[in-house]
Amino acid sequence: MNYGKENAAKRSAQLAGRGKRKHHSAGLAIIRISLICIVSVFIAGGIFAYLYAKNLISQLPEDVSKINISPTGYLSKVYDSDGHEIETLAATGSNRTYVKLENIPENLQNAFIAIEDSRFREHNGVDIQGIIRAAYTGVTNGFDFSQGASTITQQLLKNNYFTTWTSEHTFADSLNRKIQEQYLAIQVEKVVSKDTILENYLNSINLGQNTLGVESASQRYFGKSVSDLSLSECAVIAGITQNPSKYNPIYHPEDNAKRRKKVLNNMLEQGYITEAEYNEAIADDVYDRIQVANTDYGTSSSTSYFVDALTDQIIEDLQNKLGYSETEAYSLLYSGGLSIYSTQDTRIQGIVDEEVNNTENYNDIEKISFSYRLTITKADGSTANYSDITMLSYYQASDKSYTLEFDSKEEAEAAIEAYKADIMEPGDEVLAESKDFTLQPQAAMTVMDQSTGQVVALIGGRGDKLAAKTLNRATGITRQPGSTFKVVACYAAALDAGGMTLASVENDMPTTYADGTKLSNYNKEYLGWTNIRTAITYSINVVTVEVMQDIGTSLGYQYAQNLGITTLTDTDNNASLALGGITKGVTNLDLTTAYATIANGGEYNSPIFYTTVVDHQGNIILDNRENQSKRVLKETTAWLLTSAMEDVMTTGTGKAANFDGMAVAGKSGTTTKNKDTVFAGYTPYYTAVIWGGFDDNTPQSYTTYSKIIWKAVMSRIHENLEYKDFTKPSGIVTKQVCKKSGKLAIPGVCDCDPRGSQVYTEYFEEGTEPTETCDHHYVGNVCTATHMFANSECPAYTGVFILGAAPGTADAAYGLDATTFGQYCPIHGGYPLPNSGAIGGGGAIAPASPAGEGTVEVVPATPPAAPAPPVAPAAPVVPAPSQ
Repeated sequence: MNYGKENAAKRSAQLAGRGKRKHHSAGLAIIRISLICIVSVFIAGGIFAYLYAKNLISQLPEDVSKINISPTGYLSKVYDSDGHEIETLAATGSNRTYVKLENIPENLQNAFIAIEDSRFREHNGVDIQGIIRAAYTGVTNGFDFSQGASTITQQLLKNNYFTTWTSEHTFADSLNRKIQEQYLAIQVEKVVSKDTILENYLNSINLGQNTLGVESASQRYFGKSVSDLSLSECAVIAGITQNPSKYNPIYHPEDNAKRRKKVLNNMLEQGYITEAEYNEAIADDVYDRIQVANTDYGTSSSTSYFVDALTDQIIEDLQNKLGYSETEAYSLLYSGGLSIYSTQDTRIQGIVDEEVNNTENYNDIEKISFSYRLTITKADGSTANYSDITMLSYYQASDKSYTLEFDSKEEAEAAIEAYKADIMEPGDEVLAESKDFTLQPQAAMTVMDQSTGQVVALIGGRGDKLAAKTLNRATGITRQPGSTFKVVACYAAALDAGGMTLASVENDMPTTYADGTKLSNYNKEYLGWTNIRTAITYSINVVTVEVMQDIGTSLGYQYAQNLGITTLTDTDNNASLALGGITKGVTNLDLTTAYATIANGGEYNSPIFYTTVVDHQGNIILDNRENQSKRVLKETTAWLLTSAMEDVMTTGTGKAANFDGMAVAGKSGTTTKNKDTVFAGYTPYYTAVIWGGFDDNTPQSYTTYSKIIWKAVMSRIHENLEYKDFTKPSGIVTKQVCKKSGKLAIPGVCDCDPRGSQVYTEYFEEGTEPTETCDHHYVGNVCTATHMFANSECPAYTGVFILGAAPGTADAAYGLDATTFGQYCPIHGGYPLPNSGAIGGGGAIAPASPAGEGTVEVVPATPPAAPAPPVAPAAPVVPAPSQ
């Protein structure tokens, strides 16, 4: 062998080459095996998918021509709390008006095609390009596959054939249906014309406001047949489809306008309209013509405000609890054959309906108002739109006192005709006109079983409610709650977490906010030192705001939210919140829930309108039978608030609402210029809140009707119920306290106030009762000239006086000058007469500083001309009822 360097190198290279070839071969083998495995997986997956799809397809009808794609469905029924049927919801076209394709404008047909399925005329039922586009968009948007690719044919089958899709709860269920849906779409298009598919689709689609199909939507939004729609109006309706709530042209015109523009853009790009037609439609102020929310076109089967609220809650729960889209939830509700077991007590609902609609309860203040829409074609071919709003502005320009409230419908009709005569010019023609008359003042009332949160009765307006789902004033509007909010936003927080008691006092006196706005009581009278119980009983504004300042507005804001007020905004976190000055106002339902929470011992229950919802197959799909409560107030706090509100009913502002035979607690409220009147109250059985007012916020001359109706309803509800008192929880103790200080009363002093005894028994949560004695009463000898401690030679009188008495209050005539308190008269000689000094307080008392504003000067009181010995107790001085 040759072991030279050259040969050794060659041998080494040969060996290395063999190793490389072996490694290369092994790598190729791995790649081949991997490719074979991948291909095998794909083949196996394809075979599995084919067999899986074939099995699903085999479940479909062989004869596709027998498939019914027309709008169909099962009746959904509503039952009351006793199981009696009270309403049948729309089904089999009862909330739609079927219209043939030939009567549907081409612009409307093309508008739907342009926005929903641009290749409708070309594809075979499944749009492969659309699927690829949607998949690409989903990947590029972070795997957000919200953009759908269902064709119009698929949507039609989904809504009118695959009726059980609303019961799908898993991905597998949806996938199975989707496969069948796509296959069937292809097969259907082989035997059914595009026009037939489109006609059925346009008569099936959910277009909001309880409308199914384009004819119902046209009547609902424009008050005319679909055949008369303009291009602009067609785009409005087509724009609703994707999200019927978000793009509702009544409640969300701005969002609908954006969608309408996209519809028109797509129509232009796809060649359905010309540039000139596009510009004309874009320039059209179409939303001025759209009917107001409470206009009735008979597009829903609901004849009850309660059922309106019930269906709203079910739609919401189907979306939030079961994950349905709005369209899916709507389809299930109105054509799914549901059995809905509501919480309505038909007997109580009947009482509420009768009393709210009883004209004798309103003291002859009733008026007639109207909503009005008028479209005029001018002589030059242009159009002009008018309404009740433009009518009001027109006449108020010369007469600020002009209103749209009339004594009769005939007078209202005459006013409308006069307005038309004033604004129409020669050559003008009426293109469209609608009028809707409404009884005023309007009212709303909710009655709730506070122990469960079940709404047993609800009414959202006075007057006849026809078939349409109309404006529900109990759930669909917000108004100011007035002084009913004092308990919710101020006193609940003060007693629960603010370190205060019903005996805590504030100085009720003329006050100014930081911005210079004057704060006054309803009757412009002031009591001086006043406790919280009295402030609740007589609805004293100044004390309420002072309490709110002491505890902090954020605490009151938090408690209002915890009690169920859902409409608060960040701007409401201020002192005005205590008096019910809220940016958006509150709904009647929210306010009822808040008071029901107090009535339920501080435990919050969500308001519910149904116990169970059962599908067509008998399965419970929604269950409210165990409404989970949440504690938001201590039980002792709730009872103390109730105790104070019992005084409201017996001696305070709620006397007109009180009735015998049951423990009752409540709180009244009115707003500026009496635009709103509210009464909220409860018994151990039920909580009820009523609101009344003019829809356009016209000031009212009479507001007691809210109390009259509340009393009439609640007294009738409780006629045959066993008497109950509010259950006092453990941890409540009593103490004899002074009304002027909130501290322990001093015999011979607090009961010898010149106005009568100021001693009373108050309830406290154990551990919060006072331990110090009164520091607002002083007994001693006072010089009549200097109002200072008297010497033996002073013209003096002996009596009980108030320390820290504010000018302009009921305390002022009995007060001492805090700045010189403790000093003896420097004018008269002799020896100092004995004085008791500051009882229990040790020094002068500075008045409270309301609304965070500086200090208040206390001026010397004007004493009686002769010595004023203690007098016999008399009835306490109270203000006139305030709101």
